[in-house]
Amino acid sequence: MNKWYHTSGTALAVLAPVAFAVSPSAMNMPVDVVLGVLFPFHSHVALNYVISDYVPPAARSGARAALLAVTIITAAGLLKLNLQGPGLTETVKSLWREPKSEKAN
Repeated sequence: MNKWYHTSGTALAVLAPVAFAVSPSAMNMPVDVVLGVLFPFHSHVALNYVISDYVPPAARSGARAALLAVTIITAAGLLKLNLQGPGLTETVKSLWREPKSEKAN
């Protein structure tokens, strides 16, 4: 699992700037979908390491179950955002865009 964790970190470091560079284009959706899978996976593995190190043994199974639930919900939300919404990259970019103002006629 450690190798996959480090590989996903490298992929995130490469794909995140690529996503911003190709947005908006047809290449953006596949990159967003991959990012939408890699972000929850990478976080899940990292937080499992945290649970192993800092959560008492008696509470680890509950903590891991809660983490799995949060990971699944996060992955589902990012998948919905990427497939039915504007996508992960465009959503993040919208944080820096000026809101469209409606002119009164």
